[in-house]
Amino acid sequence: MILTGVAGMHFRTAMISLFLLTGTPSLLAVGAEIPPASNLAETGRLSHQQNIPVVVFVSRDACPYCRTLRDTILEPMLAAGKFEQRAVLVEVSLDRVKPLTDFENKQVTAGVFGEVYRAEITPTLLFLDSEGREIGKRITGISNLEFYGHYLQKSIDQALLAMGSDQNQN
Repeated sequence: MILTGVAGMHFRTAMISLFLLTGTPSLLAVGAEIPPASNLAETGRLSHQQNIPVVVFVSRDACPYCRTLRDTILEPMLAAGKFEQRAVLVEVSLDRVKPLTDFENKQVTAGVFGEVYRAEITPTLLFLDSEGREIGKRITGISNLEFYGHYLQKSIDQALLAMGSDQNQN
């Protein structure tokens, strides 16, 4: 099957981005799932122990941009180890019904989490320290899929710098 027109262009752009971000086309066969945030206090402890930021992917189940970001950028980067020793990545779906534990060890809904962080627009990536304070410039939406991985790496570098970590080399 040969994709032509706009669909073909988008597919080629996504594949080139994936290849450039990961350095290997074999990641298409490797699966990695972003863990859902269920206990951010525990995630914060892990962040503190490793002196790395928490990256929270705020999403919605029916958000096509969230699926695109998850499938073409975040999960391939996770599979390639791009977050290893650099950031803890978790996902908060604003559609989640079951409460989650926030950084202060309190039970909150995902909706309340989104309100507290002013992250109702999806997709949004938050860069937080181990106590849940925002320490890097958030990324809201997808303005340029081709360069998204680059922007993400730069935001992680900024968050690592804010934490005083020596892990900010790719």
